[in-house]
Amino acid sequence: MEIKKIGVLGAGIMGTGIAQICAEAGFEVILVDLTEEFVNKGYQNIVKNWTRAVEKGKRTAEEVDKFKALITTSVDNKDFKDCDVVIEAIIEDIEIKKKVFKELGEICKNSAILATNTSALSITEIGAASGRPRSVVGMHFFNPVPVMKLVEVIPGAETSETAVEIVTELSRRIGKEPVKAKETPGFIVNRLLVPYMNEAAMLYQEGIPAEEIDKAMNLG
Repeated sequence: MEIKKIGVLGAGIMGTGIAQICAEAGFEVILVDLTEEFVNKGYQNIVKNWTRAVEKGKRTAEEVDKFKALITTSVDNKDFKDCDVVIEAIIEDIEIKKKVFKELGEICKNSAILATNTSALSITEIGAASGRPRSVVGMHFFNPVPVMKLVEVIPGAETSETAVEIVTELSRRIGKEPVKAKETPGFIVNRLLVPYMNEAAMLYQEGIPAEEIDKAMNLG
């Protein structure tokens, strides 16, 4: 499957980061959110990042002009109809995601891969709501997206191996290091992180000041 156009749903911190790195990798990108205010604010944040990169000598003005030309914005999910991949990065609410994926399943072309940036929710449940579960994959980015190298790729119970391979290769093409995770609570990173956080809370309850816990973890 040749990927040319990528849709990103959600112009918040995660969505704009995903849109930015996809444009930098040479993909045509459409960034969609609920209102013009949201999507314009998100786009301007991307432009600010590129402007700072030019000022620091990390990008040229010519490169940034090319990146800008690759991104369009919209407030209508129907504009995802010709995308090869759509990456959802909205609120972490299973019912909202299921509603959105049902809509994407009806709008997007049959060959499109639908990815969710969820950090913990069920890929199987989201996929079932889409009506095309074989095409739905978890694609968990980390914040800040332009900096963090990792992407967790999570298949649901019915996700096709082809869809997993496409998303894994796409992750590499946008400069990330993909790891394949199983559909378990927290996947890999958050599953390991939460016990550390719980232990820190228990230490605090036992009377160790938060500042001392932070210092110990940062320096030790």
